[in-house]
Amino acid sequence: MIEFVIFLGITGGWIIFGTTLILMLVFGKIWGLLGLALLIAGIELNKFLKRKYTGVIVSNSPRAREIARHIFEMNELIILSSYPAALFLYSLIQKYIEVRIMIPGG
Repeated sequence: MIEFVIFLGITGGWIIFGTTLILMLVFGKIWGLLGLALLIAGIELNKFLKRKYTGVIVSNSPRAREIARHIFEMNELIILSSYPAALFLYSLIQKYIEVRIMIPGG
């Protein structure tokens, strides 16, 4: 179960990162706000899962509960760091890379 929770945090971080970056590159910087909505949704989902699974693990041992709490906090940090990473990479791409879209026959 713990591996699944870690996998969810990492996958959620990559989804937020990739979606935010692609939206900003394709449609413009203001579309990065949609990534912010995904960020908030990811944090709220993490909090919901933390409450749900911490209640299940409480009966096992205090050590298991602490480990689970730290894992959920790690997931939250991964999710929180994905949005600024997307903004940073977007600014680097805009500064150093020129993107051209060429339509064949046009």
